[in-house]
Amino acid sequence: MSRTGTAAERRRSRRIIPFWILQAAGLLALVALADLSLHVGHGGTLVGAGAVYALLAVTADGPLGLLHLCNRRLHVLLVVVVSVVVALSPLVPVLRPDIEGIIILEVIAVGMLRLATLTNTAPPRPRPVEGGGPVIEVTATPVTATPVTDAPAPAPEPVTTTGAAARWAGRTAAAASAAASQHRPAAEEQVLRAIRNAGRLTGKATTGRHRQDPDPT
Repeated sequence: MSRTGTAAERRRSRRIIPFWILQAAGLLALVALADLSLHVGHGGTLVGAGAVYALLAVTADGPLGLLHLCNRRLHVLLVVVVSVVVALSPLVPVLRPDIEGIIILEVIAVGMLRLATLTNTAPPRPRPVEGGGPVIEVTATPVTATPVTDAPAPAPEPVTTTGAAARWAGRTAAAASAAASQHRPAAEEQVLRAIRNAGRLTGKATTGRHRQDPDPT
């Protein structure tokens, strides 16, 4: 690190007074000098000095500023310049007040000059949000659900000799049943014919037997 950077950091570390205090001091200087100007001769210089300090306070970019025309570093520089001018103003005969006024001007000028050299010009740091933390972005990716069957697919039955024989017997029985259903009327007719023939023969035999037996009466 260079020497210039080290010296700048040392000067910044010495500036421990908040910026708003310098602005408030400028406004209070106007009130104090305006009041004291009533008790000294040629007090217009005191009122003018206080008005300049108050004008710098309300035009600075700070908490008490109204117009925010000057940044903080420029405001501190202007306060230093004005303080030097106020301290040297008694040398001008037109602006010279009486001895009491000179003492008041010197005290105010030295006080504002010292306050400006100790004012911190760094902007305030943003406050962290309460409860804040790292934000994690999560993107959900839709996934198509695959249907899952509860029961596994049945395995193919092994081909065995017993199964083949059972299938052959089933086919044969079905064919026989179909053939029997086709020839059923002819079979029934034959059975009925046989029953009728048997009935005729039985009737003839019974009639012949009655003819051979003698009448018991």
